[in-house]
Amino acid sequence: MRNILLAIIFLILCTSCERRIPEPTYTDAIYMMKPDGSDITHIIDGYAENVQFTPDGTRIIMNKGNSGIWSVKIDGSDLTQLITFSVNTELPSISSENMKIAFSNDDIYVMDIDGTSLQNLTGTPDVQEGYPYFSFDGSKIVYTTRQDSINSIYIMDASGANKRKIISNSTKYYLYSYPIFNVNGSTIFYKRAGLPRGLYSINVDGTNNTLLYEGYVGYTFPSISADGTKIVFNVSNDIFIMNGDGTNITKLAEGGSPMISSNGEKIVFTDFRDIKVINIDGTGLDVLDEGWSPYFSSNNEKIVYIKERQVDEKVNKGIVF
Repeated sequence: MRNILLAIIFLILCTSCERRIPEPTYTDAIYMMKPDGSDITHIIDGYAENVQFTPDGTRIIMNKGNSGIWSVKIDGSDLTQLITFSVNTELPSISSENMKIAFSNDDIYVMDIDGTSLQNLTGTPDVQEGYPYFSFDGSKIVYTTRQDSINSIYIMDASGANKRKIISNSTKYYLYSYPIFNVNGSTIFYKRAGLPRGLYSINVDGTNNTLLYEGYVGYTFPSISADGTKIVFNVSNDIFIMNGDGTNITKLAEGGSPMISSNGEKIVFTDFRDIKVINIDGTGLDVLDEGWSPYFSSNNEKIVYIKERQVDEKVNKGIVF
């Protein structure tokens, strides 16, 4: 009798084991969709940061930190590692005029969009340099430097020539970040961490340094429409829009990582783990999908972004790169 009871208990335990539902496995993945949230397409699995389209919209450039910068076609094929060494985590800047990518790894580098013709433009191992960004015509690069306790913003030609400082200050912290040219190249918008913190503008000759909005800065570049009439930025967890001259600052929504479409009509952004879109007048707020790091294509017809994807380990291990 005792043996029969043990056998029954054993069978019950085995049946429970077979019916136990395994914990789901997730991986980060890159997706693409239309600006209305339709036609959601999975491109490739794997951890990535700062996804963005190439100017022609045929490929996606991504920053993978310790393993460099990668490129992949929008159909998920032809995954290519453009550089093998680690890079800083800010968004690489792509010039549509000269088809170059600017990025930093303490020094400032540029390369062709296919990863060839790599150049170190600064070559200063004793100076920390970061946040490079092309001017809209591709002729200049703005970037930040830190040497000992001196923090500065510099401008140089896209070739690395004619480096010149436009502003400097002394602090043990990284004071300046995310500088970006306005469309006509006469002004730099940047974020300042020191008091009073917030979004500033300064002329490229170093004059007229102006606090536009005071508040805790967000960790993204401001975004400017192609005609330069509108600028979108975030401070703390709020998204603002203003005119290209820094006037008429208006809060639109809560969220981060905002990007304005090149035609200046819509803004895509992240609110917690949702991708949302809103018109520049604050109307038409809509949730498109789960995810983060959204980025418009140059023709405004696609958005690339990152989100978690559940993986069926029996079919697909999920990690591609």
